[in-house]
Amino acid sequence: MKTIFRFLSLGVVLTAFIAVGTTVGYAQDPCADADGQGALYEKFTINLKGDIDARKVAVEAGKQYLEKYGACEASKDINDYLTKNLPLIEEKIKKDAGVAALRAQFARYDAGVKDQKFDDAYAAGREILAVQPDNLDIIVPLGAIGLTESFKKNYKYNEDALRYAKMAIEKINSGKTSTKYGVYQYQYDTKEKALGAMNYAIGYITYWAKGDKKGALPYYYEASKIGATKDEPRVYATIGSYFGSEVIRLTGVVAELLKKQKALATDDEKIKMEPEIKAAIALLNGYAERAMDGFVRAYKIAKSDTPADKAYRDGLYKDLTVLYKGRFEKVDGLDGYIATVVAKPMPDPSSEVTPVADPEPATTTTTTTTTTATPASVKPATTTQTKPAAVVTTTKVSAKDSGAVVKPSETTTAVKAKPVAKKPVAKKKGKG
Repeated sequence: MKTIFRFLSLGVVLTAFIAVGTTVGYAQDPCADADGQGALYEKFTINLKGDIDARKVAVEAGKQYLEKYGACEASKDINDYLTKNLPLIEEKIKKDAGVAALRAQFARYDAGVKDQKFDDAYAAGREILAVQPDNLDIIVPLGAIGLTESFKKNYKYNEDALRYAKMAIEKINSGKTSTKYGVYQYQYDTKEKALGAMNYAIGYITYWAKGDKKGALPYYYEASKIGATKDEPRVYATIGSYFGSEVIRLTGVVAELLKKQKALATDDEKIKMEPEIKAAIALLNGYAERAMDGFVRAYKIAKSDTPADKAYRDGLYKDLTVLYKGRFEKVDGLDGYIATVVAKPMPDPSSEVTPVADPEPATTTTTTTTTTATPASVKPATTTQTKPAAVVTTTKVSAKDSGAVVKPSETTTAVKAKPVAKKPVAKKKGKG
């Protein structure tokens, strides 16, 4: 009996084993799995018609299909199609995803510029330029934002503005173009206007925000030659202001030389200093004329349509009057001088200043030692007296937001020194 039960148990085990073996054998033949093939291919075709995320699902389903059924003869057409097209579909997904991401960055950039959310504008701009490095409609506004914010004493974007403004100039000069050269409030329409605005932005930030006045001059000069900025009086007034500050410095140099000369013990020692003093005064004259050149050009194009504009223009004329009087020792002839200046090309403010030595006045003596003449811009004085200094007021342009215009405000004063000339000494008559 035990033998019978043992045989029956063995039969059950064998039956179960055969059944399992049959199931496993069937699962190991994927080419016979028509339902699996149909379901996976349907998943591929349905998702292929969807958005980017759905197409990613389709690609994954296609890869699974090839992995499971790629060797099946019955699905050869599908396998061939997937093998050929899956790489193309993936590339299209990647491209479309990039376009979508770029479109989102453009929307963020536009909103950032329009709504003055400039952190967003700069962040989005960087992402866009990584894909479109020559897009001037992105670059130009990023160069101008720092300028208008500097008008408000916000210098947060200055370094970015300088970098993008220089980038814009480089790309425009290399032949890159745009139909708008910017967007919204930072749109300049023409290449010339864009170049003028970028040079002005660099000049202004460099001069007023960073304090590198000399380094700003080439950019102001370029801004004076092109675009709307060539008709902006504050471009020229700033150049005049730079040379006015140098007039102040050189006035101090002359004053120190005169002080040193006065302290010398003998007339011979004082006479030996005359060439050095004359050279310093000639250089001072040259800088004074450069300062006047800038203020003259600012005055000629300044408007007087509003009270503020008229006050600015009147201030320029007042400054010119003081500079002209200090330089030429007279008040008449200023209007003629203005006409003479504007009839000539503007000198490059970054070029070396030529000293201007005035002719020495004629002197009449009987028996004298050497007499020293001084330029007309400076009155002579005796070795024992220094005359009171004249005061020269020059306009200093301050930052204020007005689009591409900088409003005037502060003033600085310069002391114009009076040189000391040697007093003539008459020889005593006598024998020998």
